Amino acid sequence: MRYLAATLFAFFILSSAPAHALTIDEDQAAESVRKLVAGFIQPAFQRFADNAELAAVAADALCEEPGERTLGSARQAFKDSALSFARVEFLRIGPLIQDNRLERLLFWPDRRGIALRQVQSVLADADESVTDAANLPQKSVALQGFTALEYLLFGTGSDELATGAEHRCRFAAAVTKNIETVAAELSAQWQDEDGYAAIWSEPGPENAIYRNGEEVVSELLSVPSQAFEIVRDQRLKPVLPEGEGDAPNPKRALFWRSNLTMDFVAANFEALRAYFETGEIAGLLPEDGNWQARSVEFEFNNAEAVLQRLNMPIEDIVTDEERTGDLTYLVILTQSLQSLFGEQLTATLGLSVGFSSLDGD
Repeated sequence: MRYLAATLFAFFILSSAPAHALTIDEDQAAESVRKLVAGFIQPAFQRFADNAELAAVAADALCEEPGERTLGSARQAFKDSALSFARVEFLRIGPLIQDNRLERLLFWPDRRGIALRQVQSVLADADESVTDAANLPQKSVALQGFTALEYLLFGTGSDELATGAEHRCRFAAAVTKNIETVAAELSAQWQDEDGYAAIWSEPGPENAIYRNGEEVVSELLSVPSQAFEIVRDQRLKPVLPEGEGDAPNPKRALFWRSNLTMDFVAANFEALRAYFETGEIAGLLPEDGNWQARSVEFEFNNAEAVLQRLNMPIEDIVTDEERTGDLTYLVILTQSLQSLFGEQLTATLGLSVGFSSLDGD
């Protein structure tokens, strides 16, 4: 019954017509972005850079002094760094999508297992070139980021890091250094007074990307709309059975080896809620559109409740019928939230539905 009610609510959200369009105040739009940048984006990228630095330190310590303690510290530092990345990885605009930074940090989805094959091949050949972080930017992106690092720290043979495995450890240390470098670049670019933050918050005829407040707000809403599409299609649905009689496949989940799958998704949701609230997106709506902002909050509350029930390894979720139902419900919530940001709010503000870079994937 719970899931039927959720489905009906999502249908209502998808089919409800906006009250009327609104002329966007350019100063208000720019102020919304400035608050978002200063209150959420800059601190989140700085936190990612700080955690990436700590992960690099932990990896170096593991290589210098192999043992259960240093391996445990390196694994925990990986998780902290990955979860801080989860809070910014949906910001697929500006610095993150330049210079292949996103792919260098997270090569995903990887439906053909390219990263696994490449990492295993490098380990089998004891390729020394990957042990120097300076070489990694010239390598395949599948060898540079979190998916490669997860296998090195948690995959088959990773326990040997506690007793040696020198080549594997130096490879892992190089990857963490590469992640640290990219994270520092991202933080610096968002802090740059003349960088993307200024471009986004200062629309005008001389601005090559944002000519007016409508384009500023369109971007503001397209970011979470695409994010919920990514969570649904790249994080959740691949794990669920594709058809009646099919079995779930937890090994198609991001970060299943480190048991970080649902923690990563939860961090995505937490960050997206902070994005919505810090940017004061509700304040851009007309008074008779406030119900849409309340609908967004309602769905975030529903997602928070279901994610608390899903706080366990993905393998345990898909072997429990009730928890699998919760996972299916979360898919419905992502569809509802995507529609709210990408269709309902944009229509109320008189904006066209934003183009999804995921179309045709």
